[in-house]
Amino acid sequence: MKKIISVLVSVVAMFAFSFCLTACSSDQTEGGGENKGTLYSVQAPKQSDIYTVTGLPEGAYEGDTVTFKVALTHPVDSVLNYVELSGTATGSKKLDPVSEGTYSFSMPAEPVAVSVSADYYPDNDTDNFLSWEDSTALSVEKWQAAFEGDAYYDFSDDVLLTSLITSQPSQSPANFALTKHTERAFSLNQAVIPDDALTVDVKYRDGNQANQFIVRIDRSKISAGTAKIVLIVENKSKSGDKAVLARTVTVTEPQALLQVETWSETVVFDISAIENDADTEKMAFVFEDLDYQADMYLQHTQMFDVKDYEIKDGKITLTFVYAVGHDFEISFHFYMSVQPASPSIRFENTADGADYSAGKLTFTKENGSIELIVE
Repeated sequence: MKKIISVLVSVVAMFAFSFCLTACSSDQTEGGGENKGTLYSVQAPKQSDIYTVTGLPEGAYEGDTVTFKVALTHPVDSVLNYVELSGTATGSKKLDPVSEGTYSFSMPAEPVAVSVSADYYPDNDTDNFLSWEDSTALSVEKWQAAFEGDAYYDFSDDVLLTSLITSQPSQSPANFALTKHTERAFSLNQAVIPDDALTVDVKYRDGNQANQFIVRIDRSKISAGTAKIVLIVENKSKSGDKAVLARTVTVTEPQALLQVETWSETVVFDISAIENDADTEKMAFVFEDLDYQADMYLQHTQMFDVKDYEIKDGKITLTFVYAVGHDFEISFHFYMSVQPASPSIRFENTADGADYSAGKLTFTKENGSIELIVE
């Protein structure tokens, strides 16, 4: 009886073992890839101090989804140009990230190679033939309008990062200058300083000899934070000869300006006593706010050229922005080479909510008016 039971147990055990072998083999075929065909190699990028690649297998089967990650070693100071997949039949194909730092591709039926192009731009003062000028800015304040209607002027409101040629470029016929060159500037943080806020001005001596390359930053297009600015100047007199300068710039928010109540006021000037058909258009009136302070959202001076106004019966009428409670001084300016004697401005009792005395103009209500005589 014991022998029969022992044989029965052995048979059941063998049946169970046989079933396990069949199931395990089936799982390996579906998930392990034993029957998927040829395992093709995946060549990883060369080792680099600029970036690291993780999760890239040494090989994969045709149709497999290969996923891996690329991370910059110095992300603030570097730029990832592209990640590329290449093979004999596949050719070269740029890979787009599926998420930040993550790339994937479907494995073709051939060995492939993955390559990465990245550049590292540490801050520096000089490179090859080019150097930053000592006064080049490290901090920039974002531009804000100082008064209603204030306009941005690139020639005065831009911040300049100036570089100078400080050594002789290879094969350049000019001494400490370039006669053939290309230049470009870009930002590594588009959210703080976008590329469209950057332009490069070139300064020349003796006609065509470039000895300064100036990066202009449009302060009206930037935001608070830090950004690395990179300037690359190539010497076209010799292939591969270039200078690369980088500088980290901190952008700060300006202090908010104090809002002051303003009124719109009318002033009529009788200029018949000094009107001259040849030179009248070369005259201007300037209103100066005597109570202006730099932290106010106000225009310190307002200029009105006579040529911009119709002269009717010897008079011009203009409207200016009046800061409530402030005193204004009016001055008369000439743009002619031979200027007449300085005229005087006086008030002759025609006013509505306004007063002009001791050279000071004040208003006591909005939309007031006053007539002044210039002689």
